[in-house]
Amino acid sequence: MSNVATTVVTGSQPEVAPRQRRHNVALWLSVGWLILVIASAVLAPWLGFIDDPHKPLSGPPEEGPSWSNWFGTDQLGRDMFARSVWGGRLSLSIAGPAVGIGIVVGGVLGVVAGYFGKWIDLGVSSVVNVALALPALVFALFIVTVLGQSYLNVTIAVTILTIPAIARIARAQALRFAAREFVTVADMMGAKWPRLLFREVLPNVVPALASIAFLAMGIVIIAEGSLSFIGVSVGSPSITWGNILAAGKGRLEDAPHIALITGGVMFVTLMALNFVGDELLRRLDVREARI
Repeated sequence: MSNVATTVVTGSQPEVAPRQRRHNVALWLSVGWLILVIASAVLAPWLGFIDDPHKPLSGPPEEGPSWSNWFGTDQLGRDMFARSVWGGRLSLSIAGPAVGIGIVVGGVLGVVAGYFGKWIDLGVSSVVNVALALPALVFALFIVTVLGQSYLNVTIAVTILTIPAIARIARAQALRFAAREFVTVADMMGAKWPRLLFREVLPNVVPALASIAFLAMGIVIIAEGSLSFIGVSVGSPSITWGNILAAGKGRLEDAPHIALITGGVMFVTLMALNFVGDELLRRLDVREARI
């Protein structure tokens, strides 16, 4: 019997190891891609090989990818590689603050609700549930329409969308850790609620929120891209991935590269964000769905 057990265990190990290696390779590829995209976006004004994204006739209009124009050119002959980099710069500059504020505000609300419970939890949960029940894109569209199309207003709109979802996750994690033994022992030893909340519960919730930040970044980029695609995001001449796709949707037959290449960059970035976020959730054993 022991020989059989040994055989089974030994035979299963070669299957687990390659799977873990594939996960590690995919994780590092995703991290590398995100570093490349973020570095290109941040350093775009100082990178000499990136042309002015607004400069017309950098090449023949609607020319496909070439050595001189890596991603081709658009209807006005503007370099699509430069426009993709600068579009990512603005899309990320909207997503970054939106997720950061959402993590802070939503995280605090969720942790407070999960730790104290009772009427505080009831009040926060009621507001969060109402906010999550609203159609996200319609709500963002309403905010931008009322406030006007600008970088600040679009950032406000997508930030409001992130807070309820992050608050729910933070509440679930706070509930999970507030019931753990180390919190109970600290409470029995006379620790006051500020220590219990900020020294025992909050530090254990932060890793989960850091993991969720990657997933939230992808959602915010999609939300901003959707607003741009229907023409209600940051106005011209600002460039985002969404308005590049909107400009190229009518030229798919004659110049498909305008939309497809930038769409591919956006797709790979979203896939990388989701994979890194999912992998961190798995490794940190975040189980918000079970609470």
